[in-house]
Amino acid sequence: MRERKLTISSKNITTKQWTNLILELNLIKEAWRPYAKLELQASGIKKIISFGRKTGDDKETRRTSKLMGKN
Repeated sequence: MRERKLTISSKNITTKQWTNLILELNLIKEAWRPYAKLELQASGIKKIISFGRKTGDDKETRRTSKLMGKN
């Protein structure tokens, strides 16, 4: 099968909008995994995706560990 390429560029996008766009494109990539191998390329994409996938679970463990240290 032939490789196809799509380029998205924007001049007037805020950092928050850019982050949300990257995260949404990553969700699309995950949903399309059974049908096609999609690749995303952008500067700092790994950091954006790893930060965007965090849940609130890490915050609770930090709080409990701080409380435990004081006792």
